[in-house]
Amino acid sequence: MVCSAIRRCASVVWCALISGLACSVALAQPAQPAQFESWISSGLSSPIGLTHAGDGSGRQFIIQQSGAVRVVRNGVLQGTPLLTVGTGFSCTYPGDVSATSVGFVSGGEQGLLGLAFHPQFESNGRLFLSISDSAGDTMMVRFAMSNPAADVMSAGDLQSCTVILRADQDFTNHNGGNIVFGPDGYLYLGLGDGGSGGDPCSRAQTLDPSTLVNTGSSCPADATYSNNGGDPQSRALLGKMLRLDADGTTAAGSGLLCGRPRMAHSAEYAIPPSQPGAATGSISSACDEVWAYGLRNPWRFSFDVAGNMIIGDVGQNQIEEIDFEPANTGGRNYGWRCREGASTFNSGTPYCNDPLVTATFIEPVLTYTHGGGGCSVTGGFRYRGEVLATRGKYFFGDYCTGEVWTSTPGTPWSTAIDFGAALGFGLTSFGEDEVGELYMLHGSTIYRLNGARGLFYDGFE
Repeated sequence: MVCSAIRRCASVVWCALISGLACSVALAQPAQPAQFESWISSGLSSPIGLTHAGDGSGRQFIIQQSGAVRVVRNGVLQGTPLLTVGTGFSCTYPGDVSATSVGFVSGGEQGLLGLAFHPQFESNGRLFLSISDSAGDTMMVRFAMSNPAADVMSAGDLQSCTVILRADQDFTNHNGGNIVFGPDGYLYLGLGDGGSGGDPCSRAQTLDPSTLVNTGSSCPADATYSNNGGDPQSRALLGKMLRLDADGTTAAGSGLLCGRPRMAHSAEYAIPPSQPGAATGSISSACDEVWAYGLRNPWRFSFDVAGNMIIGDVGQNQIEEIDFEPANTGGRNYGWRCREGASTFNSGTPYCNDPLVTATFIEPVLTYTHGGGGCSVTGGFRYRGEVLATRGKYFFGDYCTGEVWTSTPGTPWSTAIDFGAALGFGLTSFGEDEVGELYMLHGSTIYRLNGARGLFYDGFE
């Protein structure tokens, strides 16, 4: 009886499970080094994210910045997308009885930026997208699939679109847009500082929405957004990490919800208990949605199996950083625009010369400079798959050089080691499948981590 009761078998060991029978060991082949190997090399356009549905199907879902969600089943890229968002995209606002054209724009740092499946997707069919609407503002929407096992949405599924949250963007860059359900079951959305350079409107450090700068040539008020029912205070969500209860609702006029799609109507989300930005939280002056702040452009964040959040935050002139947030420790200030990495970027007003503010800064666990040609960090994952040499290591990279590094979390984190996978310009994202295997998205190709594998492993220690 050969290892039939074990979920995975070591490639060189065959053991009898019946007491008294001996184990025999086959001659081992040379261990295959851990490396990224081409997995899907054709058929994709502008892939910038890969995730899974957690439904046991083994499918991978790839988001294309240009608007399509592609499906990979049994290693084969399906020809028809799950859905496609385009310039004529329509969705229903809470309080409305029919859909409204919200449009879509892509290119640069805008487009389809995030995809997350509800933890109970297999039964409720709910999935969420983060997009740039026709005005270039951030919009999070929800769909409900009548048949979650389907690889293509039906017409009825597409009509289920509901607008969940909106955030008014100042400029066309630094949108963030990654969305992830955390181990706590809540939905996290990372937003950049609104763009331009140097956070001219000081969005990342502004907590109290009543103190927002919405005047002048750099930070003008957005009449179009307000006239469409949007809350001008939504700009206080920029440069922040948000946390939402995607299963709840909030009545009109209740709470300080800055991302409510239309101020006069209820919101299709609630605020979790113990939220830092809520009235009883540690940063109670903030919008209720706020979980953490002081971020420039969180380009990809993830959770490890212990519930810790790891964030790749893109730098301004010289320094890229990785931030670490222990599980359930919201309310933290990661320092931008006062800090770039662990160095001073701005020491003036507002906020950066206030000792009550500067005392709250959380230092990054890893940084690197632009000296080697790097320009923009791409956050990744702490690996939990079966490639022996890399278990427990955190993978991240740089968009411009395509370099990939690994580091072992700890106190302190280990020095980042070059993984030797530099492919040049265009490392947009990393992804993880249902069993913890790691993927790298570069240009129009997706690579999969491979190497010598061991017994099934779920965890790091």
